[in-house]
Amino acid sequence: MIETLQSLRIVFSLTVMLAHFSYAGIEGHSTGVGPMFFMLMTGVVMSRSYGPKIRSGNFRMRPYLLRRFFKFYPLHLLCLVAILLIRHKTLTSTDLLSILPNALLLQSWIPDANYYFSLNGVSWYLSDLFLFLLFFPFIYRWICKMGDKALRRTAILLFAGYVAYVSLVQTDDLNYWLYIFPPVRLLDFIWGMVIWRYYELHPTWGRFRRPTLVELLLAFLLVMTIVLYPLHERWHVALIHWIIMIPLVLVFMQGDQYGGWLSRFLKTRVMVWLGGLTLDTYLLHDLIFAILLNNASKYDVVLPYPLMLVACVGVVILVSWLTHRFFVNPVNERLNTWCQI
Repeated sequence: MIETLQSLRIVFSLTVMLAHFSYAGIEGHSTGVGPMFFMLMTGVVMSRSYGPKIRSGNFRMRPYLLRRFFKFYPLHLLCLVAILLIRHKTLTSTDLLSILPNALLLQSWIPDANYYFSLNGVSWYLSDLFLFLLFFPFIYRWICKMGDKALRRTAILLFAGYVAYVSLVQTDDLNYWLYIFPPVRLLDFIWGMVIWRYYELHPTWGRFRRPTLVELLLAFLLVMTIVLYPLHERWHVALIHWIIMIPLVLVFMQGDQYGGWLSRFLKTRVMVWLGGLTLDTYLLHDLIFAILLNNASKYDVVLPYPLMLVACVGVVILVSWLTHRFFVNPVNERLNTWCQI
């Protein structure tokens, strides 16, 4: 495990929470940077974890898919059932029609916000993720053979292909065709695999004389991409984030061993522990926010925005930890044993 990257996951999970937290007339600030980081990180982690097996010929598709699937599907199903139970009196006909696509993780293939953002809206990411898992072994076999020149050509093609697509696509729903549509978001996943391959070819890349300064500069630039997110909708989904995110991930990968102050902070036990709860916080936060804020309104509980935000995020982390410990882990172990993985 690369601890710095593990901890960065909770940082980007917080950006997703901030995007979805609306209270006291203050709307959440959407950026798209969180899901993009998770997709890219999945490419890095999968390449690191399963790459050696693929190269050695010991890779088996069935146990790989089941193991990855069991990591997120039980929690997804739990959230789906919880939402149906809580909202059973207010479910619309569209909500009912969206249950099956959600259960089958097909919602992000339907170009209608009533479907891809239905029920537990953040689960559209899992629909995209399942496509990534299916394609990973085949894409990895292609990328792992690349040297520097081929890797540079691939990077150029990824940038050029995305720019061409963004420039040419004509639609009234750019949010879907740039932000949700699985084949387009597959590019983020591929970038993660490219990053890992570059790291394999250049394991000492990023050993700077002043690593803390470099880390702070990249963190500042990342914050600026978030602040400037409302730039033209065609360009704010991935391309601007790629320019910062790719070197940022490479620097903090190296920072796990040779980093500065920010890397050392990310390697603390608390941050690594929080990073391990990222999927839980991601899938649960919207539901928990809705419950907490609805009850706050019902019982006339009024707090300043910062205090309410801290309280709600704290509850999300607590519930995520309890869910991870008493549901996700036991169910995952039972399923893996049952399938003899």
